[in-house]
Amino acid sequence: MISSTKLKSVDFYRKIPRDLTEATLSGAGLSIVAALSMVFLFGMELSNYLSVSTSTSVIVDNSTDGDFLRMDFNISFPALSCEFAAVDVHDVLGTNRLNITKTIRKFSVDSNLRSTGSEFHSGPLSNLIKHGDEVDEEANEGSAVLNARNFDRYANQHPILVVNFYAPWCYWSNRLKPSWEKAAKTIRERYDPELDGRILMGKVDCTEEDFKRPGSIPPREF
Repeated sequence: MISSTKLKSVDFYRKIPRDLTEATLSGAGLSIVAALSMVFLFGMELSNYLSVSTSTSVIVDNSTDGDFLRMDFNISFPALSCEFAAVDVHDVLGTNRLNITKTIRKFSVDSNLRSTGSEFHSGPLSNLIKHGDEVDEEANEGSAVLNARNFDRYANQHPILVVNFYAPWCYWSNRLKPSWEKAAKTIRERYDPELDGRILMGKVDCTEEDFKRPGSIPPREF
């Protein structure tokens, strides 16, 4: 058998006997400094781990107005028109809301992203509908609904205002209605009232609105 003395002869980490070592003041000082440093670092790490802090930063966008960010949204609705899609932008603080629907271009596309129709134009609302008010069924058509309250305002806003004075019971007015609304819709698509405003087509129901103009002839049914 191999003796323990022979095994100890191949030891790479031989230990020096304590009796042969000598302690010095410099070594003791370094040992004390090292121990204190270890205790200090451990305490700082523990304190940092147990503490709770909140960090807030606000970044101001200094870009010019001419710098725009283009974003393409691919939204698929099997049975929903793109006219109902809108995008609102909120700032980082959530206190300011920007409606950018007017600058969005909407197209209907197929599975290959090819346009299948003309660009959709939402157009402005002719009047605001409040809770409890009766909704005009013709308010979403091409021509604007005019009355005694908004006639002068529309006439001053648009250099060219073409008005159809009609009566619901009139045969010729009903025959004119489809062509009139189609022409008004085409005018809205070519000359957006909110962006261009050079021309607007409207209509007035002579049986409900009384403008009280001198010399006006009330409609009569035959």
